[in-house]
Amino acid sequence: MPRRVFSPFLWGAFAVALLVVFGPCEDAVAGVRPFTIDDMLRVAMFDELRIAPDGSRLAFTVTRAVGDDLRSRIYMADAAKGVAHAVTPEDAQCEKPRLSPDGARLAYLVQGDEDTDLVLARPDAGHAKRLLHGRFDIADMAFSPDGKALFLAMTAQAKTANSRLDGCDAEVEVLDAFEGNTGLYLLPLSGHAAPRLVVGDREVGGFAVSPDGRRVAYETVPPDTPPRGRRGAAVPGGAAGRDAAQSDIALVDVATGKSVLLAGSDDSETTPCFSPDGATVGYVATQAPGFYYSAARVMLVPAAGGAPRALAQTPNARPELLGFSASGDAVYVRETSGTGAVLLALPVNGGPPRPVSDTPHVVSQATLAASGKALALVLTDSDLPPEVYVSPVGRFVPRAVSEVNKEYRAFRLGRTEVVRWRAPDGVEIEGLYTHPVAPGEGPPPLLVELHGGPAVAADRQYLGALNYYPLAVFGERGYALFQPNVRGSDGYGADFRKASLGDWGGKDFADLQSGLDALVARKLADPERLGVMGWSYGGYLTAWAIGHTDRFKAASIGAGITNLVSQSGSMDLPDFIPLYFGGEAYERFDVLFDHSPLKYAAAIKTPTLFQHGVADERVPFTQSLELYTALSRLGVTTRLAAYPRSGHDITEPALIRDLMTRNLDWFARFAPSGQAAAEKLAGGAPRPARNASGS
Repeated sequence: MPRRVFSPFLWGAFAVALLVVFGPCEDAVAGVRPFTIDDMLRVAMFDELRIAPDGSRLAFTVTRAVGDDLRSRIYMADAAKGVAHAVTPEDAQCEKPRLSPDGARLAYLVQGDEDTDLVLARPDAGHAKRLLHGRFDIADMAFSPDGKALFLAMTAQAKTANSRLDGCDAEVEVLDAFEGNTGLYLLPLSGHAAPRLVVGDREVGGFAVSPDGRRVAYETVPPDTPPRGRRGAAVPGGAAGRDAAQSDIALVDVATGKSVLLAGSDDSETTPCFSPDGATVGYVATQAPGFYYSAARVMLVPAAGGAPRALAQTPNARPELLGFSASGDAVYVRETSGTGAVLLALPVNGGPPRPVSDTPHVVSQATLAASGKALALVLTDSDLPPEVYVSPVGRFVPRAVSEVNKEYRAFRLGRTEVVRWRAPDGVEIEGLYTHPVAPGEGPPPLLVELHGGPAVAADRQYLGALNYYPLAVFGERGYALFQPNVRGSDGYGADFRKASLGDWGGKDFADLQSGLDALVARKLADPERLGVMGWSYGGYLTAWAIGHTDRFKAASIGAGITNLVSQSGSMDLPDFIPLYFGGEAYERFDVLFDHSPLKYAAAIKTPTLFQHGVADERVPFTQSLELYTALSRLGVTTRLAAYPRSGHDITEPALIRDLMTRNLDWFARFAPSGQAAAEKLAGGAPRPARNASGS
């Protein structure tokens, strides 16, 4: 049935409870240099953090714009002494660093245009050799505990969806072609032996090697899951109701290659790890159906087989399992918590979780040494550039071991606060509010950034970091920023994530509206200079918002869903829309279209910018094209920027620069900042809001 829509001004009575509960980062340096778009392109991003089993060394990738590409370079650091330094060339694309048990050797991948190299290096000696070269895809890898071999989760030949028939010269993309398994291989590091296949009859995902090296616990696809479709998505039909992301945990004997199922249920079992004595396997089980939003918890199962048992539930019910403590009496997890992320310890006796990360900042990444004695992590905050830190497990005292972003300590940013308000139904909602760098007289113009997902969160990531929206530059230009965590967001527990099931454009939109009313009531936003933007699901909610209120003077929709009916059958996750809306498009056609922004196109008057990668398989480019065409024919001011060679993520620096520049120009044109603009707008009559019917 058609859903109820809301007037933007109904919720003033609920706005008075806005609370400021978090101040600026205590140890962030107040800079003086203004941000530009080029500055944002140079901020380094960290990934693939790894620490040696004894905690002596760590390795990670640093990704930043280099010329016309985003390049990933591997850095290493001595945990006790120095600052991390690069160990791979700047012009090479290097990924998946793995440290040997003694920390002296480093294995990693070098990605070429067509081929991949697997390299083994001794960085201290300046020596490196190529172990493998060719068209293969390594999903995961790890050293054996004795350091004499590498385990590889690998597809032996490059995956391709191209098919050439006998007698034909053309290569044609065949979407239902079966691409083969990712198997588990063992590659000796001495001599010239080829990789030995350990598991070839099952799909192998993430894995963990037992302390004695004799067994491997690995993620695998359940036997009744159908063949994979585009980009690894399961083909619908015959899946017995399973999620596309469904997986079990199996255990293989390395010597014999015999596998047994260790944890297999209707839930999705992932991220196995062994206890120090090898007797227990920990993993994360996510409830089915609904891998995207359901509750998850850490489970333990005897490696010899037996019934799994659950550990205590974590506050957000979305733990990322890091590993066991040195004594085996606890496991450590990282988890989103509101606008941040924290480390927790879960006692194996089932006791309640206890906090580990005693810091006000966001633990955006973390990894645990196999010894269970040392942590490596990335700390960041809205005004704290990300860097890598190490800490002993027993006492959390993080010490920086990288200075990759040290120049950004001199840059200035607006002060960010966590704000809370009551939604119309009384539920407390939370978000981030960033003041302009140099506030003027009166309420500032406000730009809303809506996150993707929906089960993602607006968290306190560094505002100067690479983004499709130039947040740091907006602040420099006099805009305030608002990033709300509406219903459906992560960080507030499974029930909050599930609140958007079948209700996109309902409670989430009401939460957005009530949050804006709260900010306007506190004079933290000029109601006549509001803009809204978002990517993916954030693009959906942006498109929905401008079809149900005239309060925004400009909008930017990035890779946004506009028609749930056509999206359901054309995206690379065929179970995504059915799980959120309770059925396939042919079963829920009216419901899906009732929740589609396209249905309300005739009500849109807001100048709207669309931005989309032409090769997007997650949200196909036609989603933007459908609503853009409608607005064009309706005479609404609109533009569609189509980004070549780009999928759901835009990765070319030149294209990202265009993305940010277009957004900056669009909002400057239709929701201008500055005192002159405020005076000009103040002299005119405000545009009236539409009524609750959306007309």
